[in-house]
Amino acid sequence: MLKMEKVFVTGGSGFLGRSIVEQARLAGYRVIAPRSNELDLENSDECKKYFNKLNDNGETINYIIHSAAYYGGLGFNSLDPVGLIDKNSRMALNVFACCKDIKPKKIISVGSACSYPGHLTNDLREKDIFNGPCHHSVEQYGFTKRLHIILQSAYFKQYKFKSNQLALTNLYGEHDTFHEKRSHALPTLIKKIVDAKMYNKDVVAWGTGTPIREFLYVHDAAKIIVESLKFKHDLEPINVGGEEISIRDLIKLICGIVDYDYNLVKWDNEKPDGTKRKVLDSSKLSKLYYNINYISLQQGLNKTIKWYIENKEMADQRL
Repeated sequence: MLKMEKVFVTGGSGFLGRSIVEQARLAGYRVIAPRSNELDLENSDECKKYFNKLNDNGETINYIIHSAAYYGGLGFNSLDPVGLIDKNSRMALNVFACCKDIKPKKIISVGSACSYPGHLTNDLREKDIFNGPCHHSVEQYGFTKRLHIILQSAYFKQYKFKSNQLALTNLYGEHDTFHEKRSHALPTLIKKIVDAKMYNKDVVAWGTGTPIREFLYVHDAAKIIVESLKFKHDLEPINVGGEEISIRDLIKLICGIVDYDYNLVKWDNEKPDGTKRKVLDSSKLSKLYYNINYISLQQGLNKTIKWYIENKEMADQRL
């Protein structure tokens, strides 16, 4: 019997990480995914001790998936910009540094559409990721994801470590962050509409509702990340997009699932729409992994909203 290959997953108990762990196990990998109270990725000495102990115990790490991140929605980005740079940069630097000792076959880093230049108006292509500064609203977080790409290049140049970065679009799903201080746009909308239904509150949406965004179910993202362990080494990121929808149609969809009257939604046209269209060009991914069976946005939202309503008290409080 062949020995199971081992995957080390950072952030394995987080929103995306828990799905990566599940999908890696389903794919036949043995997974090592310490929680934050077992391994502080921001502490370089602790990281070295942890990986040295694995070596001493004869544990061979074949792959590393670095999905741990300190993040939040736009409001959170403006509240702790220094923390976003400091924590995420430390984690990335420490994880890559430990690779010098454990020598994995490949490192997969989880990137973000936030890394792309803020001025771009067409569908975002991998070759343009350094073609200007990140949008000011996500500048710090986007910078740290660009740092991953720079580290991948440096470690390949000096140590020949192979890697890929997957630049993900907006994720959603069960176990997402719904706390008002940390949540992104989609869980914020879900919370607003569920609260309106439960407590007879108003729903106020910003702008005209015409901008186009895309959303990817978290389990689909995790499947692609695990599949990328088989991709060829590439120092350029790989975009992972989702299903496109206008903000207005997204709100209609959520209202339908929650059974809230969409006609009661109030639109504040004084508020900005933001970028009219923000979508990743995923043609590169489709050539590498053409057998993706995505769950539809309707199906994914049904699952997400059901989970949120069943776990609302916990989800609203969890930072």
